[in-house]
Amino acid sequence: MSAGAKVGIDSEISSVADVLAVSEAVATSVAVRAHTRLWCRGHAKAGWKLEPGVYRWPNVKTEGERLRRERHLTQDFRVFSANLRQGVESDEDIYFLQQHYRMPTRLLDWTTNPLAALYFATAEYPDDDGEFFIMDAYQLSTTQNASDEFAGIATSRHPIIRNSVKIISAWVGDAKTFTGHIVPVRPDHFDSRIIRQLGYFTFHVPKRSALSAAENKTLKRYKVPAAAKSKLKSQLAVLGVNHFTVYGDLDHLAEWLKDAHG
Repeated sequence: MSAGAKVGIDSEISSVADVLAVSEAVATSVAVRAHTRLWCRGHAKAGWKLEPGVYRWPNVKTEGERLRRERHLTQDFRVFSANLRQGVESDEDIYFLQQHYRMPTRLLDWTTNPLAALYFATAEYPDDDGEFFIMDAYQLSTTQNASDEFAGIATSRHPIIRNSVKIISAWVGDAKTFTGHIVPVRPDHFDSRIIRQLGYFTFHVPKRSALSAAENKTLKRYKVPAAAKSKLKSQLAVLGVNHFTVYGDLDHLAEWLKDAHG
């Protein structure tokens, strides 16, 4: 994790009205393209780092070992998922799919839908406080003082993303080959789960495994009190935000119906 300022709690979110007010305030401060720059994320438990799955492995001691493990996981995912995919996905698309289907990657999920982020903050751990994060993703490159290599929000076709994924999927280079800063990236809407969640990602690197205010001065964190989770879930349900609408598969349809019928 990079050194620098931590993300302090700005306030609490106890209702859908609160999250809309927070989102509107940030959107108002964004001069242009707020629909792609306003990113949100929800944590069901307070205190979790803004850190992707590959950096949470407890027994990995070196970056070389981390990369070797990730390369094998990525290779196996490509092989075993072949008959479940359309077969036209790029290496970047497959890597994004890994993240959306809960494989450890260097990606952290974000969404441009504040209600989806609030869903994730309330969906589990009813007895624990959750957290809601929001930021202007465009400011990641500004705050990190990125070089001319990157500025703004990348797509999967940007060289910095292609080269980063190539290190993993094509076994090219080593852990020192990654760029030195966190990169915000928006994937093509080729998968239903990405579409439903309005999914975006931050790509994290060995020198900056966790996101903090040091990487983005606009990053804000709000507590979602455990006592408010039940009410928030009810409000989200009225607005059509539930297990099924967020994931769109049969497993989550069954979860939603069980909840709906008490």
